[in-house]
Amino acid sequence: MKLILKQYLSSLKERDELDAILPDLLSQLGLNVFSRPGRGTRQYGVDVGAVGSLDGGQEKVYLFSIKQGDLTRIDWDGNSLQSLRQSLNQIVDAYISNYLPAEYHDKDVVICICIGGDVQEQVRLELESYIKQHSNNRITFSQWNGDELATRIQSCFLREELLPVNARSRLRKSLALLDEPEASFQHFAALVKSLSVFDDQKDTSRVTALRQISICLWILFSWARDANNMEAAYLSSELTLLHAWKIGVPFFEAKGKIAEAISTSIASIFSVYSQICNEYLVINVLPHTSKLHALSSAVRASCSLDVNLKLFDLLGRLAIGGIWAYWGASHSTANEDLDAKKQLLQESSMYSESLKQLINSNPVLLLPVKDEQAIDIFTAVFLLSFERSNHDYLKKWLAEIVTRSAFALQTNGRYPCNLDSYSDLLSHPKSGDTEYLKNVTKGSILFPVIALWAALLDDEEMYKQVALLKEKHLNHCGFQVWFPDEISEEHFYTNSDTHGAALPVCVEKSREEFLAPIFSECDQSQHFKKMSAIKYNWWPLLIVACRHYRLPLPPNLLEGLRNKS
Repeated sequence: MKLILKQYLSSLKERDELDAILPDLLSQLGLNVFSRPGRGTRQYGVDVGAVGSLDGGQEKVYLFSIKQGDLTRIDWDGNSLQSLRQSLNQIVDAYISNYLPAEYHDKDVVICICIGGDVQEQVRLELESYIKQHSNNRITFSQWNGDELATRIQSCFLREELLPVNARSRLRKSLALLDEPEASFQHFAALVKSLSVFDDQKDTSRVTALRQISICLWILFSWARDANNMEAAYLSSELTLLHAWKIGVPFFEAKGKIAEAISTSIASIFSVYSQICNEYLVINVLPHTSKLHALSSAVRASCSLDVNLKLFDLLGRLAIGGIWAYWGASHSTANEDLDAKKQLLQESSMYSESLKQLINSNPVLLLPVKDEQAIDIFTAVFLLSFERSNHDYLKKWLAEIVTRSAFALQTNGRYPCNLDSYSDLLSHPKSGDTEYLKNVTKGSILFPVIALWAALLDDEEMYKQVALLKEKHLNHCGFQVWFPDEISEEHFYTNSDTHGAALPVCVEKSREEFLAPIFSECDQSQHFKKMSAIKYNWWPLLIVACRHYRLPLPPNLLEGLRNKS
């Protein structure tokens, strides 16, 4: 395990990775972290500051200067202002005398040189000479290299009482099976679920669990990035974020150290989730969305079914990436950096354009094979609807899905069905008889979703197409939309039990009559508004949960479009 940890640490970047886990480690070691990494403010060489006692010694101030990987000659004293020697000079000359909090002026100071790897031999003599020159009665130095960090993590985060043997085994198996993403994810999911169950009701147990899960996810991300296979990391990051929310939500309105620690840990998990999404989507997917059949070919499937399943899954992932960017921009306050807000809006638009390119370049996205792929379609339409310039495109895409679905139903082609088993889908449709059709299309969320968007986008023609399809081919099928119920908050983020309620809808009526009961239910039922993700304005989390657990997206998300339809 120590070798696993050391390899993980040596691969971490300095900014937003190594400096993201160090504060949690120090807190778990019993130190009080008073300074964390920040952007836009001068830190005078100090990346993390903490005070307390380590290993039973006297209470001291610990000032950490962080560098990624091995410490080379360039990292030590290169031309960059970010060199380690420059940072240490700033700590000794300016920070300790001028910027150290007043309450710590009487304490001894330990300057900790924190690196993910090792000190290279050609630098060691210069580093030790520097330490000897600048050490005195009050200021001493300590080297926290990859070995030291790995030892601290193993003794603190991964000791037996905090991470049981079976959980450590799950982590090892997840890392070893990265080339088999589904198996790797299953082992990591078992790890997360085991750490999310508490034997006691102590608040500190929740903090420990969040920190453990965060560290394990960082490790998985690091190994997945090195293996150039992000699939297991992506799925694991979704599950981890959802479980972390469930663990931390009781403390969101509380105050004190526990609440602050929980908030910080969830922010750390969201940070690694965002980086995994960026690595998976921006680096590996977006450059290829405009190339005809490129991503379809990249699936390297043995049959067209695999391409269909993967491309619709990818559609939903891209859409969520854009939704998070849009949320980040709208979530920003007026006092925050306007350039950052503008950049997030541009990122959201980039995802929208990539979605359209993906659909244009991969015709498989014009006919879903599973009815539940309505979840991915809804998510994509939701993102594209943010910009009015995309509305005409949406109408054409959704109308094409209806047209092709009607043709497939008429000719006994591969029409959207309720089958879930891969082997059943391979042989679908097994026969052209009416009984088989009725069995595999008992209910639908796909066509109600298209009808809903047709009504909201004021597309009478498309709405009539859906009504005609139901009349001619799916008269037996129950069209329905899904709403959270009174127990959804308890089970939504962990999928621990069945929840929610289905509302039958009638597309044979006019658009106004179709929309009326849907939005009436939105008005009368307060369960959606009481969801913690809505209450605390983290609504994209509900979309992540719906995509991950394959739940229909509730129409409550569209209430903002209600008066515009």
